[in-house]
Amino acid sequence: MNIQVSGASAHQAGYIDAFLQRHVDITGQYQMLISVHNFRHASVEGFELRAQRQENIVTVEIGVTLDRAVRYALNAVLDWLRLDSQQPLELTDGPHFPIRGVVEGFYGKPWSHAQRLKGIEFFADFGMNTYFLAPKDDPLQRFNWRSPFGVEFLVTAKELIERGNVHGVDFVACVSPGLSVQYSDQGDVDAVVTRFKQLMELGAVHFGLLWDDIAWELQHPEDIARYATTAQAHADFTNKVWNAISADNNKVQLTVCPMQYSGRGNEPYLVDLGRELKSRINLMWTGRQICSEYLDVSDAVIFERSALRPALYWDNFPVNDGSLQKSLFIAPLRGREKGLHKYSAGLLSNPMLQFEASLLPLATIGDYLWNTERYDAEISWEKNLIKLYPSESARASLRAMYRTSMGSCVGGDPAPDLRQVFRAGVTAWRAGDMTLAAEVFRAEGESIKNHYKVLTALDFSYPELAQEISEWLEKYLLGGETLQGLADFLLTCSFDAENKSIVGPNDSEETLRGLIQRLDESQKHLFGDQIEGPLNELAAELKSHK
Repeated sequence: MNIQVSGASAHQAGYIDAFLQRHVDITGQYQMLISVHNFRHASVEGFELRAQRQENIVTVEIGVTLDRAVRYALNAVLDWLRLDSQQPLELTDGPHFPIRGVVEGFYGKPWSHAQRLKGIEFFADFGMNTYFLAPKDDPLQRFNWRSPFGVEFLVTAKELIERGNVHGVDFVACVSPGLSVQYSDQGDVDAVVTRFKQLMELGAVHFGLLWDDIAWELQHPEDIARYATTAQAHADFTNKVWNAISADNNKVQLTVCPMQYSGRGNEPYLVDLGRELKSRINLMWTGRQICSEYLDVSDAVIFERSALRPALYWDNFPVNDGSLQKSLFIAPLRGREKGLHKYSAGLLSNPMLQFEASLLPLATIGDYLWNTERYDAEISWEKNLIKLYPSESARASLRAMYRTSMGSCVGGDPAPDLRQVFRAGVTAWRAGDMTLAAEVFRAEGESIKNHYKVLTALDFSYPELAQEISEWLEKYLLGGETLQGLADFLLTCSFDAENKSIVGPNDSEETLRGLIQRLDESQKHLFGDQIEGPLNELAAELKSHK
């Protein structure tokens, strides 16, 4: 790879080098001539960009105010190169949301260090600038928080900070002291400050103090005597932490997750907390619900007026912890209003436990956060599917399987393609054409089984992903076998033209229940109710005509 860079600061050159190395499969095909100059955009992370290509020589001119905006301009160059266009590229662009990123804040097995390093690079590709480390089940996060960070954690944190530094992503470590904290104890304040200052020495500038999922009542007699409400205790403790860390660095950011993090946004606790917190401290909020079907401007306005600051959204999509662990949420982000950025400090997505499977929905979130007006959920999903999985044959099978898992708390049809299959098959049997109905379901079952073979082959292009979703792949295969079983059953049925109803053999109900039981051998969720619903309905219909 032949690269010439001019006009770039040391930081800008670092972003350029890291980007080109990450995407060497594409950028390595060209001689890259990149120049950087100052440019003032309405968004501090905005850029102006001009690029042209003559044979294998690519000339790129980038104008930025903030150094890391170079990374976002290069993302646009990469998209242009993927199109293999001969037309020059001219673009002035910038992000809508100030803080854009991911909060690893789920219950369950945390991501590995290798996944986090890899994730930071992907988040930068998605136009994000922030990664919060806040896994609920890491003892360092919620239980052993009074101890300073040990050498092992600091070594990994340093790697994450440095990886973020060259890709324009702020690494944010969090502390969740609420299970055992004494708010009036200066020693507990100092314990949190000590941790944050350890990370400041490594280059971190943003920190998280999380009061979520703890007891509402004050626990210690000293706190009960000192504070009228838990909100006052949280504000006092947080302000002391803020005063200590901001005194050393005026660029420091502190983000707080309040104890009451969902609702209307005007609850007394939130009003009291917002009134007493220092004005530069961010407050997180999940919206109306913990997993909110929608986030809209009207609720954001209420929150801002109540808390005296715009919400920093902790968006619980596509998270699948707790009771949701049977599901994969692969759908694009939906239900977030255009223009929400005007009333928000930012948005952080809480992803799934499955790192690889989270990347596609996270990519769509990145598109929304960059520009809420241009965002189209379906277009974003398909575009990012192609980016993430360049292998066409592997992508075709992934698309088919993923589109049986498209539902989530933010809406959407779980299995839109399969719904069309059932619409065609049921229409055929309702018209008395059992042969056609059987052909429809058999073909779909065979298609699923063929995709399963691709996705489980030893030479599958994305083995880490296949391993992560292996249990859902087994469910996928069961779905294909169930459809073929339905096809076999329909060929044993006839049609009563006079009553316009399907007629089956005496053991019809038993056969159909057996198909459902076979599908339920895996407790993982796929297909929505698209298979079981019609099978149960058919069994009930046949029973009624005995």
